[in-house]
Amino acid sequence: MNKKKKAFKTVGEVCQILGLIDNTTGRNKTYLLRFWEKKFKQAKCSVVYNGRRYYSDDNIKVLHTIKSLLNDEGLTLNKVKMLLNEKKTKTEVDSKNDKYINHAQLKKIKKIISEIKDIL
Repeated sequence: MNKKKKAFKTVGEVCQILGLIDNTTGRNKTYLLRFWEKKFKQAKCSVVYNGRRYYSDDNIKVLHTIKSLLNDEGLTLNKVKMLLNEKKTKTEVDSKNDKYINHAQLKKIKKIISEIKDIL
């Protein structure tokens, strides 16, 4: 079954798009989407039909921004919430000047993670 590009996406499809997949089990991390929906009003799905949630392209862009800010930039939930409320995008966020991030520790953690990945 092929879907049109503009069609609403299911939870599983959004997990695949965002790469929210458990490496050990291969299952989708749908719980992260539900958690983000509770924490960020901008992450709410567009349509609920018969108990199923469907996401538009705009929803997916917001979820991608949340994922990037949390995982790549290392921001806290409260900081991401504040940035989304101010309608700032990832490109407008200057995390180097963010007082909530200890960049020296973040570099060390990234280096350790890289070394662990090399070992595995």
